[in-house]
Amino acid sequence: MKSINLTAFAISTLLLTSGVAAQVCKESTIYPRVSSQQYIDHLDGTITDAQSGLVWSKCSLGQTYSTRGCSGVAANLDWADSLTTIQDLNTSGGLAGYDDWRLPNIKELASLVNAQCHSPAINLSVFPDTPSATYWSSTSRADTSGVVNGGYSINFATGSDLSPEVTNLRHVRLVRGNY
Repeated sequence: MKSINLTAFAISTLLLTSGVAAQVCKESTIYPRVSSQQYIDHLDGTITDAQSGLVWSKCSLGQTYSTRGCSGVAANLDWADSLTTIQDLNTSGGLAGYDDWRLPNIKELASLVNAQCHSPAINLSVFPDTPSATYWSSTSRADTSGVVNGGYSINFATGSDLSPEVTNLRHVRLVRGNY
């Protein structure tokens, strides 16, 4: 009996310390803004939002797409490095045959928030293996003298928007279309 309790304790401790958390959804009390049927999966690592016409990367930058989902670790970049990394990706051949990927603006990124859920607040059947973390947008924030000192982002743990310093590390989800 004692070994079973120790095993259960070890497993629960491992789960708590590894940062693994299950998505929590309130589908019976909060209605979705976006239907899953709105997204078209091209089975090449890209998703089209049929309403907006935007094409999204299915995986976060740094992850690898396969038919089983997204594997690997999502890149953590500051704002300037995220812009440079996307430019380098496009120069080296792009993703899924496209070389016009970019960082989404704050409204585009916010359109992915699934208010029914948190941890992460995104549709995991469309965007699998998305970390419950903060993602950069291309929308910048300037101080009173006009110097860019921050960029807006969405925290997909909760679905809220933030304006952290541009040196903070965040994840990236690529988008193309509708400039």
